[in-house]
Order: sequence, then structure tokens, then C-alpha cells
Amino acid sequence: MLRAFVEHWQLKILALLLAVVLWFFVGSAERTEIALALPLEYVGLEGPLTLDGPRRETVDVQLQATRWAAERVSPATVRVRVDVSRLHEGDNVVHLVPESVQVPPGVRVTRLAPAWATVRTTRAETRTVPVIPQLHGRPAPAHVLGPVVVEPPTVQIKGPRTTIEARKVVETLPVDVSGLREPVTQTVGLALPDSVYPVDRRTVSVTVEIRPEPAMQPRAAGPRP
Repeated sequence: MLRAFVEHWQLKILALLLAVVLWFFVGSAERTEIALALPLEYVGLEGPLTLDGPRRETVDVQLQATRWAAERVSPATVRVRVDVSRLHEGDNVVHLVPESVQVPPGVRVTRLAPAWATVRTTRAETRTVPVIPQLHGRPAPAHVLGPVVVEPPTVQIKGPRTTIEARKVVETLPVDVSGLREPVTQTVGLALPDSVYPVDRRTVSVTVEIRPEPAMQPRAAGPRP
């Protein structure tokens, strides 16, 4: 029986390899159609111009993927980037092409709809402004808010000149203090209007002091009479 197993072993190994190759080829040949609605990422804003006014936020992308690659397709692995570094000041029409879509291996872009986007650019200005923390909710009963510290206390922002000149401060996204009894530190984003972008950082650290009400604080033991 062992002899029958080892006879012509070269041919048996070759047959096994051919079966594996055929199985892989069939799996690669089978393609799946996938449709995603993806956000447009505008890149190249480091120059003298910046985006101004409303613009397209999403685009429908039609993909074709092998059976193996389809499992890796998601909004986190497929990105549509629009390079605005070479646009002129004013209104521009940007063509959305398959080359502007980053996809995993084994995935091909077959269609983008719409295939263009209108982008308005204007001269940019930067400014350093204070950061104002925003709080949400109330501490636990018999507790009050103490000092609130933001680190860093200022950030640099960039945007259209008229918008930046009118902006004196930047607020944070809310820090929820509902029902808290102890100090809290959170990293939060900045509440920025459209067309305004952070230059140096997108988040800040907010520390909120929470303490018992003065009447509820334990008194230090004094000398007995």
C-alpha cells in the first residue's frame, strides 16, 4: 500500500500544484461589483490659497474587486483625494479620475459619479487665536465647577481672509461634565466653520476642575476646648 502511495510521486505533487494554481486563478478571476459613497478629501492646502464657499462633499465610486480583495474594501481603505495645490484663484472645475482614488491591491475603479467638482479658492490668511472651552451638562449634586484649563491656550488657523479677520476666538467641541464628582481631562476637537482649517493642531486638552460645594467640604478638625 505504501508503494502505491509513493509511486509517481512527482506527478502527484505536480497535480496538486496545478490544482492550487487553478483554485487561485478562479478565485482571482471572479470579480465583485461594489458601490460606495465616499467623502472627498481636499489636499494641497499648504500654499497661498484656500477653499472658499460651498463645495462637493461626497462622490459615488463604483469598484470592481477580486473575491479576495473585496473583503478589504471599506470607507476606511478607499479614499478619494482632490489636489487643489495647482488651482488658480476663483472658480475651478476639478475632474475626478480613477487615479485620484486610493484602493487596496486587487481593486479597480470603474466609475465616479459625478466625474467633476466645482471648487472656489481665495487668498488665505493665518491667525493665532485663543481657545475657549465649551462644557455640557452639570456636575453631580453638591458639586461645582472649578477652573478650566486649555492646553495649548491658543491655536493657529487658516482660511479666507475675510473669515479669518472676523474670527477672534475658536471654541472647542463640548466636554461633557454631567454627573461628575472629580476633575476630568479630555482631548477634544475644535469647532471650526467651513473653509477654516487648523494649521498646527486639530485637538486640544481640556482639564475641568470639579469639587464639592464649599458647604459640603469637610472641615479641618480644630483643637478641642
